[in-house]
Amino acid sequence: MIIGSNKAPVQTTAAVQRPAPDRATVEARPQIAATDALAKLDNFVQSAAQSRKALAEERLAHLQEQMNTLALFNMAPGFLAGHTARMAKELESAANGFVTAFKALAELEQPSSAQPASDNPLPTAYLDVLADQAPAPVAARLTPEDAETAASFMSTAHQLRSVVETIANEARDSASVRWVTDSARASTSRVSSLMSGLEGPSAFNKVFW
Repeated sequence: MIIGSNKAPVQTTAAVQRPAPDRATVEARPQIAATDALAKLDNFVQSAAQSRKALAEERLAHLQEQMNTLALFNMAPGFLAGHTARMAKELESAANGFVTAFKALAELEQPSSAQPASDNPLPTAYLDVLADQAPAPVAARLTPEDAETAASFMSTAHQLRSVVETIANEARDSASVRWVTDSARASTSRVSSLMSGLEGPSAFNKVFW
């Protein structure tokens, strides 16, 4: 209490003492923020991969429709060769998109190898060495839907390859056609390799095509 000049007592307000934040709470905040950021990143990657996968499936369906249309017309070998080569390139691009999306989604489904932080964490450099020496994650299994899509890619590649071989036999004396058919062969071979590499031939045992 303070006595003013007019002898009237002056009341003073004591400073409010706020409790200091708990140390564990303070230390946990950066970890929570990092976890939230990683969760948002995972959601973004998942959404992008699912969109890319759906686009690849749409492109595959469109190419299959084109294959059915080609069967209805008797086209000149030169024109058919060029068109088939473009379709083979498109199929390869769609196959790459499908495989990339599948692998991205598979990585998100793998269990996290990160360990919770301890009171005395190991040095970052040591953790980096452990991460480098950790075994590679187990390859994800194809779902029945993915196996069916992969089989459809292989089936379409096989059909295109059959058309290419027919064109090559009919126009074996044309150097330009031969170059185009070689390009188409390479694309269809890469598509088959991409699909087989997902899980091996056993992935398609129950798919009939």
